[in-house]
Amino acid sequence: MLKKISLFVIFLILCFIVNGFSQEILPRSDSLSYWKVPEASAGNFFGVGARAMGMGGAQIATAEDASALVYNPALLAKIKRIEFSGAMSHQGFKNETGFTGNFQPLSSFFQKESITQSNTRFSSANIVLPVPTYRGSLVFGLGFNRMKSFDKAFHSRKVDTTTGNILSDRSVLETGGINMWSLGVAIDLSPTISIGGAVNYWQGDDDYLLDFYYLNPDEISGYQVWWKDRYLDSYSGWNGKLGLSVQPNKYLSLGAVIDFPTKFSIDWDYSYFSDTLFSNTNRDTVINNPNNPGHYDLYHPYSFGTGAALNFKYVTLAGDIYFTDWSQLEPKAREGVEPKLYKEIYQSVTRWHIGAEVVIPEFSTKFRVGYYVDPIPFKTVYLDTDRRYFTLGAGFLIDQVMTLDISWNHGFHEFRDGWKDFVKEAYTTDKIFVGLAYRL
Repeated sequence: MLKKISLFVIFLILCFIVNGFSQEILPRSDSLSYWKVPEASAGNFFGVGARAMGMGGAQIATAEDASALVYNPALLAKIKRIEFSGAMSHQGFKNETGFTGNFQPLSSFFQKESITQSNTRFSSANIVLPVPTYRGSLVFGLGFNRMKSFDKAFHSRKVDTTTGNILSDRSVLETGGINMWSLGVAIDLSPTISIGGAVNYWQGDDDYLLDFYYLNPDEISGYQVWWKDRYLDSYSGWNGKLGLSVQPNKYLSLGAVIDFPTKFSIDWDYSYFSDTLFSNTNRDTVINNPNNPGHYDLYHPYSFGTGAALNFKYVTLAGDIYFTDWSQLEPKAREGVEPKLYKEIYQSVTRWHIGAEVVIPEFSTKFRVGYYVDPIPFKTVYLDTDRRYFTLGAGFLIDQVMTLDISWNHGFHEFRDGWKDFVKEAYTTDKIFVGLAYRL
């Protein structure tokens, strides 16, 4: 009985220790009173299309390839030739953890750590099929695109500099993402106005792993604890998207889109392992691998976007704004979770993009540059900077029927914890998109 009480006390200590560190590393829980890891599917714009991401994702008014299926289905109507396209993406991620602020003079035990993660994946495959018409345009699109990335990592360590003993070591590794299958159609209502829509099926997985070690070096009542949490989430869902494109003159293009709410069906599984070694050599090991996965539904809210582009002979300038009220994120049938608590944790955000493209006709080449801000959707006073990205890209015309597009995105943001700037995390992300398109 005493041993069980000791384990329970140790578990509570671990909860408080972990809770004192960054919001990015907390283990997940079915209770939002303890749950602080952000919902991975909320916000979290990854980007689609090498051309689009070279221009900072500013595409609502100017998408001219199959990525229109994602950014604004109405722009499919502008594509006059059958198009096949595919793309690969590479994401490199780095998180540097430092200890700063009022505790800095006392924090000699804490080590500055960094952890990296990289993944290369097939990210899109699209087909655009224009239908011959007597007047106007009728175009269908079918596509697969990687929409969200769950990749992230964290590592921090506390070392007793007098003995060299590791007093605590905690790390998080999260991988996965959500892909979207789309079927879209667009028509011209007039020579200057097009409308389009798409039906989207979302599917993906999230694998979240927390490793934690803690040492109490007391010779009499000391102990060591090894703890591991693992969460496996499987997402699937449906939604629709409507788009409008207006070109009042040859220089100006306007666009607007509505993303309808997405109902995600989420199956999750949880397992943990703990091992405690006491100074008196007693040992307790607990392994829990339940074969009773849970299930709940999660509703994403409406999202609204608008964009404009200025089109000159050799230069295109574009900008987009998206608005989503994430406080309307709503769980259904999730045990232990009060939906109203989501409203207390999440907030409305405005994501914005700007970009430019310059054509060099002598070399059949286009150069692109852009910038975008993807705000964190959950409320926190511990965010130093939102996710910001600088982008560069280039496109090459090959034999009049094929295009090769390449882009690079560099992003960063910073977190600190609630202990007077005791812990600070600096995230940097580099994304590379390579796309190939063939038009008949």
